[in-house]
Amino acid sequence: MKLEITNNIILLQKGNEANKLIVGYMRNFSEPRHIAEVTAMLCKFMGIDFLYMNANDVDMENHKVFGRMLVNDKWVRVEEDIPSVIDLSPFCYKHKKVISYLRERSFLTDNLKHKLSKSKLQTVLENDRDLSKYSIPTRRLNSFGDLLSSIREHKEVVVKPVYSRHGRGVYIISKRRRKFIVGIQKREKVLSKRRFKKLYKNEMTAKLHVVQKAIISKTKTGDPFDCRVHLEKNGEGEWIIIKIIARIGIGQKVIANVNYGGGRSEIIPFLKANYPANWENIHAELKALGLSLARKIEEVRKTELMTLGLDVGIDRKGNLFVFEANSAPGTEIIKSEVALTRAGYYRFLLEKYSAVNS
Repeated sequence: MKLEITNNIILLQKGNEANKLIVGYMRNFSEPRHIAEVTAMLCKFMGIDFLYMNANDVDMENHKVFGRMLVNDKWVRVEEDIPSVIDLSPFCYKHKKVISYLRERSFLTDNLKHKLSKSKLQTVLENDRDLSKYSIPTRRLNSFGDLLSSIREHKEVVVKPVYSRHGRGVYIISKRRRKFIVGIQKREKVLSKRRFKKLYKNEMTAKLHVVQKAIISKTKTGDPFDCRVHLEKNGEGEWIIIKIIARIGIGQKVIANVNYGGGRSEIIPFLKANYPANWENIHAELKALGLSLARKIEEVRKTELMTLGLDVGIDRKGNLFVFEANSAPGTEIIKSEVALTRAGYYRFLLEKYSAVNS
């Protein structure tokens, strides 16, 4: 490979490399993170050039990207054509003009079309013959009357923002005689109806919220938990499960949020400890649900996806319920597995779309 340096930009001279494979990797961070570096290294082994980019690097007038590539273990600035395949974080969609431009020229690993909100996901589950048993009764929270009605119907409910990260702003609510019991994170409040209505106005009306039946997904010691099923596409373009982790909200009232002092466990020892009689069946069902739901979400959204994180609860009887589907799941504890799988999927996509465009 020949390099020409001009104005601190490395121009990769194509020469005999006209058919080289380049994948774009678009994030909002100005500097590549560790996962990007690991993925870039693995891409090299697969004959793929990994181009780190953000919205400011896209030159829409000249149809170029001034991004970064890993050269001799250092990130250097390079000029490249718009890649035919771009691994795009959904958090980049605030740059609407750039994304609209890229949609016309590249395959994006998530084009964010037909995105499923929390309530829409539950509707999809409810309307599917095979998946309906995993749905949770959910409704958009439009008024204080909606909230009171849901509490009367389900006895205990969860209220959460339609769009949120890390479980922020999630409440679990029940009623005891004339008082309302409100739990959030590790706190619990007992409120009169007047004070409860004030909390609703102050904290649940600024953003869109949903209210749903509370699913009692708790360990034997009474801590809330959920199971994160992390899926990725492999080198054949098929969904595989990378990891299933139990996330435990130690001392918390509502959800298993490790950001508020929770913990994680490998799924098999966790299930053996909490569901000793039927842990094998639950484990098998978790895997089957993950694969089935990933395919269903792609079908409903009418787009190919690369990654999904499904949050699944398990009640005391071992029944599964889908809490959420995350199109940009965290990879902190599975960086190597994710990087290796994505490098294979990039190659699959590049060969597929190179064949289409040739």
